Amino acid sequence: RIRGVMSDESEAREFPVVCEDCLGPNPYVRMQKMPLGGECAISGRPFTVFRWRPGNEARYKKTVVCKEIAQAKNVCQVCLLDLDYGIPVAARDAALGRAGGSALPSSSVNRDFAVNEIAKKLDEGEDAYEKDGKEKNNELLMRLARKKPYYNKNKTPICTFWLRNACTRNDCPYRPCNGDTHMPELSAAPELRKQNIKDRYFGTNDPVAEQMLKRAKERPSQKLTPPEDASITTLFVGGVDPEKVTEDDINSRFYQYGEIKGIRVIGTKKCAFITFATREGAEKAAEDAAINLEINGERCRLQWGKSAAKKASGNQGSAPAPPPTVMMMAPGVEAPANGQALPPDMPAHVAIPMPAPAAVGHATKYPSMDPSQMGAVSKKQEAEK
Repeated sequence: RIRGVMSDESEAREFPVVCEDCLGPNPYVRMQKMPLGGECAISGRPFTVFRWRPGNEARYKKTVVCKEIAQAKNVCQVCLLDLDYGIPVAARDAALGRAGGSALPSSSVNRDFAVNEIAKKLDEGEDAYEKDGKEKNNELLMRLARKKPYYNKNKTPICTFWLRNACTRNDCPYRPCNGDTHMPELSAAPELRKQNIKDRYFGTNDPVAEQMLKRAKERPSQKLTPPEDASITTLFVGGVDPEKVTEDDINSRFYQYGEIKGIRVIGTKKCAFITFATREGAEKAAEDAAINLEINGERCRLQWGKSAAKKASGNQGSAPAPPPTVMMMAPGVEAPANGQALPPDMPAHVAIPMPAPAAVGHATKYPSMDPSQMGAVSKKQEAEK
């Protein structure tokens, strides 16, 4: 049995199947390779173990399952999470509507046969894990997927002596003795702390996946509702970086849904407008690309455009009221009473319309600032009034 494993060239020379989180942020990683250094936690067969440290403040990590077992489920050899979405197998299969995987045969002979069949597929260039072409359009799966790497899971374990208030080491490498007081494990639910590695791999009885599915289903839907106006065939694309995304990139992403009438990119506002020739093409694009839109490696958001009538009604408001005015009369000429018009034969220089003080944006502090007053008024005259 060991001789057959040693003769497998792919097991001896290939890089391990691990996710970005377990590799760490450093692009240069030094690994220790140990041929037949451990037993696969799922199949029980010996395999080549890789061990490395993903960061200066991280703990050492090593592969726990063989390469064939990991590729059969498209999971990492260390954390057993999905390589594409970074979520447990149970959450991924539930989002895709797949039934949980069955365990390998109990007998050692049948189990080795099943693993060898997986290895034969890989050697022939076939994928042991069959991906669904509509995975990226699955709304629930996109909610569960991790968007950025999560390197906090590589941190050192919590010091067990510190938990008993008995740690006396001066250079303890574990949390929080090493200065890292971020310990979310202590506040987690008790059922989340103990997980069986086989249950995680086969997607059965996984409390973490159940909690993720519960939270994802409570979020509002991201699907776009088509507007009632059937004449709208324009889609709005936000988050468009003009230095990275061009009109040709947008056209190559959306031409599959139907004939495109025009594309307009506004670089100053980092957005674009796509006008389809038919309403069917616009609806198909909105349904397919609204959940996970990515253009030339840049994540964008998609919305329906507004009709021209709605834009015009939004821009047009009530006409602004004319600013209030007062008549500045020449000395010796009395101003007409409120509501009365000026005589038609009155010269233009006798009555000059002037903006009221309130129209200029400030209150009247002095009588000379009010054109309706005939010069300054002394304090004595104000007292007589």
